[in-house]
Amino acid sequence: MQGKQVIRAFFQEAAVSHIFQLPGLHTLSLNAELFSHENIKTITARHEGNLAFMADGYARTSGRPAVIVVTPGPGLGNIVSGCMEAYSDDVPILIIHIDTDRKDMGKGILHELEAPEDMFRHFVKASFRVDEPGTLASHLRDALRTCNTPRKVPVLVSIPFGLLDREISGQTREGQHPPTGPSGPDRVRSFLNDLEHFLADKRRPVLLGGKALMDARPRVLVDRICGCGLPFLTTTGGKGVTSDRNAFSFGNVTAKGTVRDILASADVVIAAGTRLRDVDAKRRGVRIGNLVHIDVDDRWIGKNYRTALHCAGDVEEVLEGIARIVQKRTFDWDIARLKGQQDLEMGRLRKEAGYAVIDLLRGTVPENTIIVCDLNMPSYWAEYYLPVYAQRSFLMPRGISPIFYSLAAALGAKTARPDLPCLALCGDGGGLPQMAELATIIRYGIPVTILVHNNNSFSILDDAMRSRHNIHGSMELVNPDFVKLARAFGITAKRTGTLRGLKDIFLRDVHWDEPILVEFTGNVPFPPWNG
Repeated sequence: MQGKQVIRAFFQEAAVSHIFQLPGLHTLSLNAELFSHENIKTITARHEGNLAFMADGYARTSGRPAVIVVTPGPGLGNIVSGCMEAYSDDVPILIIHIDTDRKDMGKGILHELEAPEDMFRHFVKASFRVDEPGTLASHLRDALRTCNTPRKVPVLVSIPFGLLDREISGQTREGQHPPTGPSGPDRVRSFLNDLEHFLADKRRPVLLGGKALMDARPRVLVDRICGCGLPFLTTTGGKGVTSDRNAFSFGNVTAKGTVRDILASADVVIAAGTRLRDVDAKRRGVRIGNLVHIDVDDRWIGKNYRTALHCAGDVEEVLEGIARIVQKRTFDWDIARLKGQQDLEMGRLRKEAGYAVIDLLRGTVPENTIIVCDLNMPSYWAEYYLPVYAQRSFLMPRGISPIFYSLAAALGAKTARPDLPCLALCGDGGGLPQMAELATIIRYGIPVTILVHNNNSFSILDDAMRSRHNIHGSMELVNPDFVKLARAFGITAKRTGTLRGLKDIFLRDVHWDEPILVEFTGNVPFPPWNG
């Protein structure tokens, strides 16, 4: 078999159905091989920066590693930002880097980059470099296993393009052995023993869940634990772990009011499946005392909050143990009273222009819609207050927090789940760099709905410049006519500056099975960051 056939066979063996790419001269031979097999669909982006976010959206929504094929040099370099985000926010992406040929290294040939693996060293879990033809298949398998082993983050495989058309035999050599997952059942048992004693006199425990709980079994366990009378909070990445309709679900830990009251009254907070990074909680003024921290990665335990007890291991196994412990207990929380208090808060918030947009969307958008956010005003309100009912249906980049994400990631999310409606919440600052992918929407018939909030400004930065430096207007933007831009690509587009108009558009013009861009120019203020 030729190298390209080995790669294609690996994709088939691994049940890879979609590959995200931007081709170049180095990848053409592999492209030809893949194009000849209908069961593998390639999605070609217009820029590798967007390509990486497409893969991110696909992986978050499907729960499986996304596959990227990139060229050397600028191709590989352009996916850096997306890979940083995926690495920081635990998103599995398998990067197939078709590199320059080893024999030509050091000659200054097209796209040559010395030691590209070094460039990615800090934001991939592992790099596999195919120096010997016989290791191609084993390196690919090991890379995928590594990508699927917690922490699930990007993995890089560099393959010299000269191998693509080369006959390769004897694919029997072992590659590198991938890191194994968490071990130590004795450690978990010991921790659960300690936890049972620790909780013996606790009357008001709270469960806080992160993105690592985003699977069916953890959801069942969360429901079982909190059904015993515990409030449940999430990080932004954990929105949707369980339905916000559940009586014990109180939403994002960064919200104000009742959520802060719950944390202040808690005598222990059990945080599971989250690294509790600064951006997840502490930066937003979240105070957590008497913390029990459970995560697969011990490197983050104790970094931002001191722990009373902790365990680095299989989070699902620990949750099983916690369920057994709390089922024997009764607790002092008045869940119904707290839920009523929060409902009153939400009623008052409806008078706020920012919340009104989110309330409107939740009332007009199908409940199973995948909502993908940039870092813009409507998205911040959604992060705080949007109810989420299903797993993997709320995507927001909270790793390195890039402002350009939602449109590209929505294309990946919709590719992963074509059966579900998909809405991208774009800002004008973050949205414009992604608009080239309107062409991708048309080319592949990907029916996403794009809501662009256009306030002609980097509003957060503009506010900071005014408040900190007394400089006005320095962050204003010159934007195109987004409606005309979308229509130029053959996409239906509408504009409104009022909530009434926005509601009418979503009820009348958005059909979910065809693409549409909606530009909203109404005022959306800052969320209540403090308090």
